[in-house]
Amino acid sequence: MKFPNNATIFAAGALALSVAVAVQPASAAVSFAGKTVTIVVPFKEGGGADVTARLFQPFLHEYLPGKPNVIVLNKPGGGATTGSNYFQNDAKPDGLTAIVISTSTMVSQAFGGKKVHFDVRKWRPVFVVPQDTVFYARPETGVKGKDIVADIKALRKKGIVFGAKNATSAELRGLISFELLGIKNVKTTLGLSSGQQRAALMRGELTVNYDSASAYNKKAKTYAAKGKIVPFMTLGIPQPDGTDIKSAAFPNLPTAIEAYKKLHDGKAPSGEVYDAWTNFATMGVSASKGMALPTGTSDAILAAWTDAVKKTLKDEKFKTKGRKIIGDYTFSFGKKAQATYDNAMSIKPKTRAWIKAWLHETFGVSI
Repeated sequence: MKFPNNATIFAAGALALSVAVAVQPASAAVSFAGKTVTIVVPFKEGGGADVTARLFQPFLHEYLPGKPNVIVLNKPGGGATTGSNYFQNDAKPDGLTAIVISTSTMVSQAFGGKKVHFDVRKWRPVFVVPQDTVFYARPETGVKGKDIVADIKALRKKGIVFGAKNATSAELRGLISFELLGIKNVKTTLGLSSGQQRAALMRGELTVNYDSASAYNKKAKTYAAKGKIVPFMTLGIPQPDGTDIKSAAFPNLPTAIEAYKKLHDGKAPSGEVYDAWTNFATMGVSASKGMALPTGTSDAILAAWTDAVKKTLKDEKFKTKGRKIIGDYTFSFGKKAQATYDNAMSIKPKTRAWIKAWLHETFGVSI
C-alpha cells in the first residue's frame, strides 16, 4: 500500500482549509465589537423615518456582529436634504453609519436642485420595504367604493379638494394619480401636514385624502366603519419589472392602474404622465422606507447588515411589535432593492419636462 507523503498531506489540508474559508459567508470576518453605530434620520423625531430607525435600533444592536452600541441621530432640515447631504459627505464606508430613506428623501432629490449633494441610487441599500397607499373620499363626493369607474366619473364631475405639504412634496403621487385618471378639477390646499390633511377632511374642508396603510388602519379606518369616509382605491406596489401588484393590506380595493384599464377598455397606460406616476408611486409606495450604507461600503459589511435585518425579521419580538408598525410587507434586499431605487429615481428627460410644465401650470412653481 502506498501512503501519501507529507507534502501531499499538507497540500490536501491547505486545499480543504481554503474551501472551508471560501464557503463561509462574506460577513463572517466583520465585527463592530466595542464600536458605536449611528443611524442617521434626516427628519425630526416622531415621523415615519424616525419610527423605522428606532424600531430597528435594539435589534441591530443584537444582531450586528460584535453587538455594537446603536444610536439614532436626527438631522432634520430641507425635507431630508440636510441630513442626506451630511450622510453623503461625512459617513465613512466602514459600516458604522447608516441612513433611513423615505419618500420625502427621494422627492427632495428630484426637486432639490443645487442644494442636493446626494443620490440614493449610489448608496448601498440594506433593505427596502413598501407601504401601500389607500385613497378615501367623503360620501358627498358620490364615491361609493363599489364600482371604481363610477367613482372616478363622480370625482371628475364633482372635482376634488385635496391637501398637501407643498407643491413638490410626497403628495405628488396622489396628484399625479388624479391626472392619470383624468380628474382635472383638483383644488389643492398647500401647507398641511399629513395629520392636518386628515383632520381637514373629517371637518369637510377637503373631500379626498390618502394615507399609508399603517396610518389609515390606525387613524382613519374607524371613520370608514362609521360611514364618514369611503375607501375606493390604492396605488398597489409598483415593481422594478413594470408590473403593479396588489398588496395584502387592501385586497378588495382596485389599484390606480386597474382603474385606468377599466376606464380605457383594458388598455394599459403609457406616456409622460404614466412615467411620472411610476416614478412617484415607486417613491411613495415601493420604496416607502429603507435603510442604506454609504457608497463604497464593502460587500462583506453590507452582508453583515443584511444578515442582521433578516435575523430581525425572524425575531419573535419583532414579529409581535415591529410588524404592527411596519406592516406585513415583503422586504427587498440586494439587486431588487437597488432596482427599486433606480425605478423611482431614474426620471426620463421627457418625463421631467412634463413634470416641470405641469407643476408650473398647476401651482405656478418653477423647478
